[in-house]
Amino acid sequence: MEMKVRALLSSVVVLIMVSLVGCGHYNCSSGAQFGNSTCTATGGGLSSGGGGTTGTAAVFDFFFDSGQLDAASLDTAGVFSLIPNFVSPAQVSSGIGGMTIVQKQWMYISFNGSPEVEGYSIDGTTGALTAISGAPFVSLDTNAMASDPAGKFLFLLGADADEVSVFTIDQTSGALTLVGTYPVGVGFAEQATTDGLGKFLYVTAGNLGGSVAVFSIGSTGALTPVAGSPFAISIAQLEGEPTGKFLLGVTGNGANNGFASDNHVYVYSINQTSGVITPATGSPFATTYTPSTLTVHPSGSYVYTFSQTVTGTSPTEGFQFNTTTGALTAVAGSPFTALTAPAGEFDQSGLYLFMHPGTSLSVASVNTNTGALTSISSPITNIGSPVGWAVTDPN
Repeated sequence: MEMKVRALLSSVVVLIMVSLVGCGHYNCSSGAQFGNSTCTATGGGLSSGGGGTTGTAAVFDFFFDSGQLDAASLDTAGVFSLIPNFVSPAQVSSGIGGMTIVQKQWMYISFNGSPEVEGYSIDGTTGALTAISGAPFVSLDTNAMASDPAGKFLFLLGADADEVSVFTIDQTSGALTLVGTYPVGVGFAEQATTDGLGKFLYVTAGNLGGSVAVFSIGSTGALTPVAGSPFAISIAQLEGEPTGKFLLGVTGNGANNGFASDNHVYVYSINQTSGVITPATGSPFATTYTPSTLTVHPSGSYVYTFSQTVTGTSPTEGFQFNTTTGALTAVAGSPFTALTAPAGEFDQSGLYLFMHPGTSLSVASVNTNTGALTSISSPITNIGSPVGWAVTDPN
């Protein structure tokens, strides 16, 4: 994809918003990433006994490269490889606008210069894609997209615009129905996320950040700006955690845009009534390297930052997250010098962290007791420069 520098960060970030239904190797009271669920780890990845029949698919990794969609799989024997004979759907553009997977069942993709959203159902055995009835769905020329934790709504940010469109997701077919399009007010809407309970939508201007717009999400998906929105908060990326009490973010400064470096993670407390965010006690928390993106572990126990500067990538860092206070403390072994990438994404079980550094795909196992990361399998190399990507466990 040929993407504007100002769109690079947020286009990667929204791909990290993959909804979780059933927490895989976790025991959950109800299943949705960053939703109203309680998960207890029961495994630690392949390196410590991840289950399943040896050789069966454990996780699918879809990525957009060289004008087409491709896919790889990690099997339960720890082998990470391209899916043989994977058939790429016909594409309407060589540049991807947004891409996300919802409830491990449906993939949605938008393309630069096209006011449409493609929708596909995912075969949980082979990873094959089948067009959803009614697709493509008419939308904005989309810059990025995200879903809510329960997978009920899809939020699409207009390319080169300051607006967001909301669609309902049919829970049986995956078909999209437009709810409405709403002005944002941040100047250039680049990245969106919800809180962990799916009550509020937060929109930033990405690396051009200077304000954050906040909306309450109605039962039908309709958006209502909260009083005072947008707020003068300079942040590029925000991501929720399962309790719905906090948002975590980075400014991205010094990562891709040549601004002064900002080696911090920002933690914000969420007012549960209004959705307004304020700095948590002790925030911001220092990092060793300048984070361009971050991702929150599905359990909410850990946070990882990734760095890509004009001179290259730096090691991934991991932090223990205190869900009571919002405090971050480095996990043992961090920074992980063997793991460098501009971004990372967990599968829904939280056992594996997928990364796309340079022209390769790599994966690390996650010790769910300590937060430590360990490289597994051999990377997949020489695949061009994967730009749009999303990860899912089989449904």
